[in-house]
This record gives sequence, C-alpha cells and structure tokens, in this order.
Amino acid sequence: MKSYSEPNHIDEEASLWAARLEGSNLTDSDQAALSAWLQASPEHRNAFEHYRELSNRIGTHLDARLGEAVETVVHARISLRKWCRGFATAFVVAAALAVLFSVLTRRSHDFTTKTGERHMATLEDGSLAELNARTTLVVAFTRAERRVRLVNGEALFTVPKDARRPFIVDTPTGSVRVTGTIFDVRAANAERVEVTVLEGTVRVRASGESTHEQPVTAGLQAVLRENNVTLRTMPDGSAQDVIAWRQGQVVFNDTPLGEAIERFAVYHARDIKVDTKAASLRLGGRYGLEDLNGLLDSIEAVLPVHVAHQLDGTVQITAAETSARK
Repeated sequence: MKSYSEPNHIDEEASLWAARLEGSNLTDSDQAALSAWLQASPEHRNAFEHYRELSNRIGTHLDARLGEAVETVVHARISLRKWCRGFATAFVVAAALAVLFSVLTRRSHDFTTKTGERHMATLEDGSLAELNARTTLVVAFTRAERRVRLVNGEALFTVPKDARRPFIVDTPTGSVRVTGTIFDVRAANAERVEVTVLEGTVRVRASGESTHEQPVTAGLQAVLRENNVTLRTMPDGSAQDVIAWRQGQVVFNDTPLGEAIERFAVYHARDIKVDTKAASLRLGGRYGLEDLNGLLDSIEAVLPVHVAHQLDGTVQITAAETSARK
C-alpha cells in the first residue's frame, strides 16, 4: 500500500491544488485545507511550487502570443492606411483593437476583497497572495521586477525565489523587497504598516528613506511609518497568531481595544465606535472573526467598558466611568 507522503501521491495532490487555484474557486475551508497541506511537509510545498511554475510558463507563453497579436494589429493598421481610406478601414482596425483589448482586460491582475471576504490568488510568477477582508492589491509585474501595491488591508505572500527578479510590495508607508520567502503585510492605516516574516528574510524601507533598507528575518516584525522602521522580536508561536485570520480567527496579546475592534470591523458591516479612554484599554485572547457579539460580550465582561447597541445598528463602546456619568 502506498503511503500519503510518497512522491506520486504528493504530485497528484499538488497538481490538483494548483489547478483549483488557477481556477480561483477555493472556499474559505478549501484555503485552510491548502494552507495546512503546504505546512505539513517541505515536499508538499516543493511539489506545489513546481506545478505553479509550470502554470506560469504556460501563462508566459500566452502573454507572448498576446504580444504578437498586438504587433500584428499595429502592422495591419499601418498597411491598411497605405492602400485604403475611409470608414471601412477605421471600422476594421477599431474592431480588431476592441477584440484585442477585451482579451487583455480579461487578464486583470488586480484583486479586491469585500467586508468579511478572503481570497487566495496566484500571481503571474507563481507567487501566492492570500488577501484578508477589505484588501486591495494592485499587481504590476515587468521583466525586471515583480511589483505589487498593497493599497489597504492585509495579505500573506508566499514568493518563489528569483534573485534576478525581486518581488516588491509597496505600501502607504514604505516598501518590502524580497527574492523569495513567506511574509505578511498589514496596512493598519495610512500611517502604520506591519510586516511579519514567517520564513526567510525581507528588506524593508520607510517611504521617507531614499535608499536605506532594513533586513528583517523570520521571527521578527517590522513596523513601517513614513520616516522610520522599528523592529520587535515575536514570542514563540506569535508569528502564526498574526496570520490566524486565514482560519477565520484573530489573536490579541495586550492589544489596544481600538485596534482590536478595527480588525473585527473588516468582517462586519457594522458601525462600531470606541471612545478615547476605552480605545486604550488592553485586550487578550483568541476570537472567531465571525462572532462579533461574542467579542462584545467578552470585552464587557473582562474590561471596564459598557457596550450599547443603538437602534440604527451602531455599536457604541465607552469606558465604564464615562458611561456612569451619563
């Protein structure tokens, strides 16, 4: 009997996962199963990357054919102008360009998730980008570099190594450059971005720094602000806690309540307001991201706050001493 870990079975599983990813039809439970399978063995990840690279080569071939199509249309337009004038020529060229444009626009590489939505995307180079809720990622690859822009939100990147073509993530407060590794980037707001490295090394740069890059290794987290970068060592296991959102959970460890509520808000279409005093209180624990009421009940039980549910659906969280004066 063949065991689950034997190479031919791994290849079969890897090819199936790669095919399903290419079709972009993974549910949340599928994404969690894939993540668990990849983490179970280096052989799983190697086989999976092999099949993603194969898919990438096919995509590159298609891109080349599309490039040839563009060149053909351009030459056709020039030739037609030489021997024919008038409406017919304009119509033929316009129609050809319209068809070509429709093909190219269907190959969009920009991704956006809505409230409560997560998405796993395979990029042109075979990299995986796992997007948390309310995240926008703009992809602009060239022959020289693999560049993406995290406009807002959070994404976990699994990047295959390519020393000749760096992978760069631009954020509101700086950039992250790698050649191949696994790391999470969270744009908490326009002034602060967190970069957590799970494997390998990345180099980060604040937007106010012209050239200086700070290396960040596995087990470290970098906080990027416009003019500076600060590093902190992650306690054992806490790097995995950062990406617990992939399984629909969130882990707080002495986290300001205001920040904790912000993380929950991206999963719920509710207006949740936290007053200044309550926002600075600290919260710990593991919570299910879909269970907003459970979180609200918990914080009212463990923190000196009052949670009020308004008729319009708004939730107001106030410090207990503040609400007592009202």
